[in-house]
Amino acid sequence: MIIRTAFATSDGVSVDRHFGAAERFDIYEINTEADDYKRVEIRQVERACLDHKHHDERMDAVTETIEDCHAVFAECSGNGARTVLERKQVQAIDVDRPVVMILDNILHGRVKLIDSRYTEIVKPRKNQNFQHLQKKHPCMSGGANMTAGRIHLPVSPSCNIQCKFCTRRFDKSLIRPGVSSLVLKPQEAVETIKRAKELCPELSVVGIAGPGDTLATDSALETFALVKKEYPELISCLSTNGFCLSKKVDRIAEIGIETITVTVNAIDPEIEAQINEFVIDENGVKHEGIEGAELLIKNQLEGIKRAVELGIVVKINSVMVPGINSSHIEEVAKKVSELGASILNIIPLIPQNGMADIPAPTCHELEEVRQRAGRYIEVFRHCQHCRADALGIPGSGKDLHTELYKGRTEEVAETFSHG
Repeated sequence: MIIRTAFATSDGVSVDRHFGAAERFDIYEINTEADDYKRVEIRQVERACLDHKHHDERMDAVTETIEDCHAVFAECSGNGARTVLERKQVQAIDVDRPVVMILDNILHGRVKLIDSRYTEIVKPRKNQNFQHLQKKHPCMSGGANMTAGRIHLPVSPSCNIQCKFCTRRFDKSLIRPGVSSLVLKPQEAVETIKRAKELCPELSVVGIAGPGDTLATDSALETFALVKKEYPELISCLSTNGFCLSKKVDRIAEIGIETITVTVNAIDPEIEAQINEFVIDENGVKHEGIEGAELLIKNQLEGIKRAVELGIVVKINSVMVPGINSSHIEEVAKKVSELGASILNIIPLIPQNGMADIPAPTCHELEEVRQRAGRYIEVFRHCQHCRADALGIPGSGKDLHTELYKGRTEEVAETFSHG
């Protein structure tokens, strides 16, 4: 069992700060099976109390910083702090001892310091880069979804897998993933962002989410390299089916892309084969059925693990298909959390293409799956089903893609190739 603890300390040696006065928490993970412990992070905070008075916003910020811990040790924790911590299922323990002494006591002491009600809760460790991005990325927090802008640059022309629910098309008004009114060349991206910033001053994220897969060609990575030079202040966000992720993730890190979204609908090949018809490898060979599903899952999981190791924040999308993967998404959540993914977005099926006869999940069914998955990983609940050429603040309900590309007269085909 892994028990994660936070220590209010000024020097990393002793617990010597009241909870509300702490400006630093040392985070330790205690492995009860291996009988050892290690410090995994030092988290700096702004003290929760000002002039010895409880400050609600600061208290919320501090408790959010350590909410992935099972317990927090401080010289003293006031009633206000204890109330907020209890809501987040973090046990507050008052003690003024050296950190090492407390850790040894947890492992070997006769008195049980941390109640089993807390240690039984599964709490994946938070990625601090993720916490920073949440404030600016509208696809990672409900707050930013209402205040931060994003643009999706439609530069990826083709896909290398065929999901049964997917129909990619050109359209000027339909709102859903995979839809775009055009495809840009990488060199056009910088000028497009310049115009986008005029239309949406709140722009904080440049994403590429299609209309094909971002890693099926080199167009997306070429675009991000150009954008990073011209607009380094903007967060780069890449969305992919993950089939090529394990081979291209090091290049993604070199460019400086901060976050990737990987669509993982199953980690069981038999379930995945019911959702995805085939994959096409870099040699143009088509792999169908279970064989293709096994290859896709292997590449996805290897790529996610490597991305986390490289410091990239990973978000997972899972399309919920009633009767196929509804009861399996919990297993997906558990696995990707173990690999280090930070957040999961469960997207209800849009009945179309090969799954046109499968009804979309009800709100109740969707919430049940979200609750089960939420035992293992944070769940995002504000997805807007954005287009591949979207622009604006997602939560505003207004998309500026038509205005952004006004006047362009490309002749386009009806659908995209899937390899």
